[in-house]
Amino acid sequence: MIDQYLNQTAVWKPAVINEYGEATTFISEPPFTTAQTITVRWEAKRRIVRNRQGQEVVSEARVFCMEAVQPGDVIEYGGRDWPVIAVSEVPGLNGIVRHREVAV
Repeated sequence: MIDQYLNQTAVWKPAVINEYGEATTFISEPPFTTAQTITVRWEAKRRIVRNRQGQEVVSEARVFCMEAVQPGDVIEYGGRDWPVIAVSEVPGLNGIVRHREVAV
């Protein structure tokens, strides 16, 4: 249902955890990540969200997508890299995840 509203494109750069447990998304550093073009709905709206550490931080935009985006990933949109702060999964009535709401 939401897929008809996902009419914008962005590049999703999944984070890869290195041997020290740190997330890296830099293509020049091993392990290499694979960037993927995805369809999104981008809403440039500021709001306060909680990051992985539980701190309140300002999110500049809300992104709706179908892919399994995680905190620590990077979304490239409008010529800029946006780090993913938080992700909420939105389930349907059958309990299956319909889409994700991403705070960047």
